[in-house]
Amino acid sequence: MEEGSQATDGKKRVAAYLCGCRGAISRHIDLESIAKELSISPEIVTVAMHDALCSRDGQKFLKEERASKNFDRVAVAACSPNIQGLIISRALEEEGMNRYLFEQVNIREQCAWSHADRDEATKKASKLIRGAIARTMELEALEDIEVPILPSALVIGGGVTGMQAALDIASEGFKVHIVERSDELGGRAYKLSMTFPTHNCGICCMQYCKECVFTPKIEDVHQNENIEVLLNSEVEEITGGFGDRHIKIKTPDGTVEFDVGTIIVATGTKTFDPSRILELRYENKDVITTVELEQLIVEQRDKGGGLKRPSDGKVPETINFIQCVGSRDKVKGNLHCSLVCCTYAIGQAREIKKVLPDAEIYIHYIDLRGPYRGFEEFYDQAKGEGINFVRGRVSEVVEDHGKLFIRALDTDSGDLLNIPTDLVVLAVGQEPADGSDVISKMLHIQTDIDKFMKDINPMFPSEFRRGVYVAGTAQGPKGIRYSIEDAKAAAASAIDLMQKGKIKFPRIVAFVDEERCRGCGRCRDACEYEAITLEEDKEKGVTVSKVDEIICEGCGACAAACCNKAIMINTFKREQVEAQIRALLQEAEADG
Repeated sequence: MEEGSQATDGKKRVAAYLCGCRGAISRHIDLESIAKELSISPEIVTVAMHDALCSRDGQKFLKEERASKNFDRVAVAACSPNIQGLIISRALEEEGMNRYLFEQVNIREQCAWSHADRDEATKKASKLIRGAIARTMELEALEDIEVPILPSALVIGGGVTGMQAALDIASEGFKVHIVERSDELGGRAYKLSMTFPTHNCGICCMQYCKECVFTPKIEDVHQNENIEVLLNSEVEEITGGFGDRHIKIKTPDGTVEFDVGTIIVATGTKTFDPSRILELRYENKDVITTVELEQLIVEQRDKGGGLKRPSDGKVPETINFIQCVGSRDKVKGNLHCSLVCCTYAIGQAREIKKVLPDAEIYIHYIDLRGPYRGFEEFYDQAKGEGINFVRGRVSEVVEDHGKLFIRALDTDSGDLLNIPTDLVVLAVGQEPADGSDVISKMLHIQTDIDKFMKDINPMFPSEFRRGVYVAGTAQGPKGIRYSIEDAKAAAASAIDLMQKGKIKFPRIVAFVDEERCRGCGRCRDACEYEAITLEEDKEKGVTVSKVDEIICEGCGACAAACCNKAIMINTFKREQVEAQIRALLQEAEADG
């Protein structure tokens, strides 16, 4: 049969397949009884079960079924349609079936795993597959949208993630535009004179990260002919859609405009402002952050004489580090762990111990978190060097007659502590960078509860990202090594798209019934993607809505806003959804 064709008698013929999911479904649902009930339905030409439809054997089975049975559409009851469903439908598509005549319902998470009673799980699964069959009968054969991809990229953010992504893309011959808000590339990583430990070479080490062979080099970025660097610049506007976006950049010399096919979002993070927690006395000159301590160490390293505190230049005899400042604090900070603070504070404490061996150094922590190899050894070495670890949150930093005191509870001993100190170091956490919320809105990227950007499940096909990739700490706190690996993965996906030059994308987008449309513009106003415009039909003398299929995300907001039911989403037409609902209700009524 031709792709998407029906049987020669003109009837729609549907095949129903039930997946046991290697026992994850079949142990909890009576698939045999469902198959028996379905087999008597006249519109169903075949009903069959398989232990794992997404497996190689399952795909072979489906292809053989497609070749031997006279059906033009398929309803499947299995697990997730967003992952395994793509595998199953692809196997049928390879045998000439139109991908839009396929429907899959999830009876694993929604039935087998959510209902302890086998009979109840079976009844619900039966309803869902009946609804899927009814919907499948109303589906229409469609063709994918062919999306051209421009051979150029935008990288938002010039830290190590952005630089690495730009270098990788440029190495394949594509034009790259890096937009950086500050006056230099490198981000915060290039301001660190040491990292603890990097693990980049597979062992625990301390080194100047910007000199490491694994870190992208600023000089290489500036010297690459395929990379345009825009410093002191910000993204002003992004229009267009998948594969062809028009970019406006605000620069010191005016607005720069260009078009790109892919975008890497590497906006990074900023450090928490400790002045938001008044009891830590950040306004005192001798209360500094780990970032400021780093700068102090760098400034004084070349002068010799060890570390000196900012207020009076004296060598501190007692130093207290306070962990989780702005992190894991639902009242005055953020709920998330900032991931690198414990490791970095311990590293700084050890560095100070080298130049001030007699100094008393305390690290106050809730619990230590080091999600990298070698952390336990790193921690043990610090204890062996005489650094004191105190479990318990610091309640406040107290100023009394020109002296500083740390008030804290030692939860291991139960003692209330009042430690006089010469220098307080606040291990500040990370937050989304300034302006990242604007970028996420421009590109319609969802953010999580912590305001960091969400990335699409990597199991989904690359084109589902529509040419936009979030990398590095824009996704959330992580170390330098993992940010660079993120950059490489994002760049590889962007390169793959641009090398193809065009890609097919599902036509699950809005369309307009121009006979019903009265040109009111409600759909246009409801569309946050600006995919709908109002155009005059000069022949008919009316104004109607027009949908740009490449820009449309198929969210359905327009269909909900239309008062005349003139705009709908492909594969979610009223008759398709209503058929599914009616079948579900009929099953419910049959159960009494």
